[in-house]
Amino acid sequence: MSRLGTILLLVLTLAAAAFLWLVEPRWKSTREEESTRDTVLRLDPGAIRGIRVTTGNDGFDLTLKENGWWIGPKPKDVASPQEVAKLLNAAASLQVSDHIRAEDLHGAHALDDYGLENPRSQIDFTGDGKATLYFGKDAAADGRIYVRRADSRDVYVVSDELQRLAFRNAQDFRDRRLTNLAPDDIEKFTIKRAGGEITLEHGAHGWEIVQPFHARADDEAVGKLLKELLGLNIIDFVADESDDLSAYGLGEPRAEWILQVENEARPIALRVGGDAGQAGSKSVLAQLTSRDSVYHLPESAWTLAQTSPDDLRDRHLLELNLDTVDAIRIRDGAKNLMVKRTGDDWQLDGRDTPADAVQRLADALSGAKVLSYLPLTAENLRQTGLDQPQAEIHFDAWLSENTPEEASGRHPIATVRLGRQDGDKLYVRVDENPEICVVPAAAADDLRALTSPQP
Repeated sequence: MSRLGTILLLVLTLAAAAFLWLVEPRWKSTREEESTRDTVLRLDPGAIRGIRVTTGNDGFDLTLKENGWWIGPKPKDVASPQEVAKLLNAAASLQVSDHIRAEDLHGAHALDDYGLENPRSQIDFTGDGKATLYFGKDAAADGRIYVRRADSRDVYVVSDELQRLAFRNAQDFRDRRLTNLAPDDIEKFTIKRAGGEITLEHGAHGWEIVQPFHARADDEAVGKLLKELLGLNIIDFVADESDDLSAYGLGEPRAEWILQVENEARPIALRVGGDAGQAGSKSVLAQLTSRDSVYHLPESAWTLAQTSPDDLRDRHLLELNLDTVDAIRIRDGAKNLMVKRTGDDWQLDGRDTPADAVQRLADALSGAKVLSYLPLTAENLRQTGLDQPQAEIHFDAWLSENTPEEASGRHPIATVRLGRQDGDKLYVRVDENPEICVVPAAAADDLRALTSPQP
């Protein structure tokens, strides 16, 4: 490169540096000022972490924590995210109707004429920085007031919307939702009531009932129950603190929900007491440990706790994936048959058999809905014919090689025993379950079709 070219390049570089250092910041500042000159505050609602609302010697705080907005110091409770959002948006969009510059104010008491020399009301916003807005007297125009920022003596005329939103009773900012938890946040829960306890746990294959018995749960029914419970809204607040729960009939509650939240060490308890003490009351007293307050909830907080284990259990007879099955051993009366997988096909005692017939059998059993359950007693086994089953179906998997988890050979997947048919009902037992299942008799039709093929 020539000396002249080098000099030109150096000049351009210095000019660019000078622009970035001197001109661009001022240009950017000018753009920012122009973009916000019609609003009083340069406020980004998403950057605010705290709000302090003060009137005279009274005030309250709204603080953003990991689990949402909270009110304090009294009441100390969860704040409504919608109410906080309305306040922040009103502050960020506070439009200027008129602007009286500080240099245009005359006299020692000029600010006092607008109620802004020693204002009684103010809002402090904290986040990346801090912004304070003072509120003064009503302006001449209807629905307008005088305000000024703490960092300026300029006076602005603005709508009184922000004032109306902020300077209310702190109670108005309380979240009326019982909780912001969703059904997917719950990994285990227990319902305690006079009729006994129910415990359900979310495992790798969905919800399971673990108390008072072990059984698969109906994921849809459990999800609906949790959605209704967690979606309850508070009717009204009775007490801000619950130091003496017995005073509200919650020392020994009529019902209690113990909710284990995912990734939380301590469970949350919802205690449900009696009704509101009024004839025909449709509410109950309750307290959630994560909020501490006592309040009235709809009576469904009590009726939901009366859910029975049978209301929540999965009534499918069998959970079976035919893709994991390599062989089906069948004893039907005096006949003993073997159905084996051969690639994508099946053979019945060495003869090809339609794959769709095997699939129908698996679907009929796994899709059969249990009508009712009987306790497993010697008398019930005899009466249902399951002491000497009429048929047995064993679904097996075969492992050809040893693995760290399993030895090679046959591994039972499920066993279904068919007992006596009573009209349109059939008595069935799955594996060693401590219950007898009553299913529609049609569940066995595909077994007969498979073991008695047409010529």
